[in-house]
Amino acid sequence: MHYKVSVIVPIYNVRDYLARCVENLMNQTLREVEYIFVEDCATDDSYQILMDTLARFPHRRGDVRVIRHEVNKGLTMSRADGLDVAAGDFIIHSDSDDWTDVTMFEKMYDKAVSDGAEICICDFFHVRKDGLKRENVTLDCRKPHKEFMRDYLSYLWNTVWCALVAREVYERSGARPPVGITFTEDFYLMVRLFQFARKFTKVNEPLYYYNQMNSGSIMHSLMKDLFPQESDCYERTIDWFKGLGVYEDYRKQMQWRLLKSSCYLVFQNRFDELREFHPESHRYILSVPSSLFNFKVKVMMILAFLDLDFICRWDNKRHGRF
Repeated sequence: MHYKVSVIVPIYNVRDYLARCVENLMNQTLREVEYIFVEDCATDDSYQILMDTLARFPHRRGDVRVIRHEVNKGLTMSRADGLDVAAGDFIIHSDSDDWTDVTMFEKMYDKAVSDGAEICICDFFHVRKDGLKRENVTLDCRKPHKEFMRDYLSYLWNTVWCALVAREVYERSGARPPVGITFTEDFYLMVRLFQFARKFTKVNEPLYYYNQMNSGSIMHSLMKDLFPQESDCYERTIDWFKGLGVYEDYRKQMQWRLLKSSCYLVFQNRFDELREFHPESHRYILSVPSSLFNFKVKVMMILAFLDLDFICRWDNKRHGRF
């Protein structure tokens, strides 16, 4: 079969969520979908749950490929292994503790084709204990490429799972999931894809359910472990923009990103590190948009840069942060 869409799903210790994820994928209204599940040496019974769930959808059997790692490689390498075998005209990712609307791939594929776009994005739901919260992706796909990229670099939700991307864009850009980064890895990949895509479009519906109740998710890890990965991601991206000769187009937005990555230092009383971390970025603090961090963080950073960090220490102590 000629596949319109390939979906790549890494799997690792998601036994409580996997069946729902797989069921919604198998029930997609678009018929020409290739499903690539990458089982990354789970220590629970995720693999058996996957196989048991797939067995209930015999009509999809020929569309499913299961890759099993002999050693744990991590999320980004699992995605990369899925990309190596993806044959669809468009590629999208899904995390195995989340789930999709069953019309998601059909609506996004049809929109991309009808608009002649190489990337189609959509809104999504945050799944929380208090219910669903819709995230309206505010990016304007009609803007000129450079203006869109500036907006995208300033936007918080740079996710792979709400972006249907033409396989040709992967091939043209050479973009791959990053090695050694497990936080902001979506930003790393998607920025490179958007930079090389010729046209974007959007489905103005929430079609993906982002599960924030999985305590095993990377989003629940300690920030002290994530700060160096986030800053490394942005530093690599700056170097990549410089290699393309376009860094000056995005200098301000990437300095904002560096400031965002250093927010953690403010709340850990690590003010000497903060002052030494990319001093060029300090001049951009007043212009950082609220989408990246709030006004209070901005004030605390300014106090630290003015060597008035004793105020920040007092506030951190008062709120029990440190």
